[in-house]
Amino acid sequence: MFVYYNGQFLLKEEVKISPFDRGFLFGEGVYEALRTYNNKIFCFNEHLKRLKFSLQQLNIPFNNFSNLENIIYKTAELNNIKKAFSVYLQITRGSNFPRTHHYEETIDPNIFLYVNPIKDHTKELNDGVSVILEKDIRWLRCNIKSTSLLPATIANQKAFLNNKYEAIFFRDNFITEGSHTNFFAVKNGKIFTAPLANYILEGVTRSIVINICKKNKIDLREEYIRVKELKKFDEFFITGTTTEITPVVQIDDWIIDKGVPGKITRQIQELFTELTNQSI
Repeated sequence: MFVYYNGQFLLKEEVKISPFDRGFLFGEGVYEALRTYNNKIFCFNEHLKRLKFSLQQLNIPFNNFSNLENIIYKTAELNNIKKAFSVYLQITRGSNFPRTHHYEETIDPNIFLYVNPIKDHTKELNDGVSVILEKDIRWLRCNIKSTSLLPATIANQKAFLNNKYEAIFFRDNFITEGSHTNFFAVKNGKIFTAPLANYILEGVTRSIVINICKKNKIDLREEYIRVKELKKFDEFFITGTTTEITPVVQIDDWIIDKGVPGKITRQIQELFTELTNQSI
């Protein structure tokens, strides 16, 4: 498998990362996850905008963006991947010695990228998934797509060990988002999702759903969903780059509407599919 690392296309076994990389030592890095539809990277500019924001917030001086799209396609070509694929892109502050909490601003950032064929998740899209609720113990800057994901990975592992698809976070009785998704609820035909703030990531698919609703005159409100009021809602779904629009049919032990994905969720799925079938 070929990957891209600091200007070179290498076999993954050939990549050498210094133990003094500040991403390794301190989690000082950001990342993006992208994917293709119809052999084209979906919403590349939106992902790039979010990447630039995350880099700026962490004061990582990476600005070599002009060739990123070509690098992604070249990596897929080297791996002979011709079907839909996902992209993982990570940029860390770089390496310096000795290990200190402060850093020199002259450090050269490290960039790492690989691509992978998209896994088939038709069953989850059709049948829906089960999730668990978890207290949100993450830091207060969840709007930065940081590689410091320990609370998220702990929660997601708990979901995995309990045969659940995702962990949905709540903070002070308010639903924020999933460990790697955004969360939506439907009540009386109206869609609700947490408002943009430092507590959630501005998901690209989340933004697409909001635009779909505006275009099709579907009532969507960016308002917090209270944990204590979850059972007053009719249906739920989660969104993400590879998750797309996935129905949620069970939360903890509560099976929602006999475990059948809801009508509004199906409508959003259909409108999203129409959009991805276009050349974007």
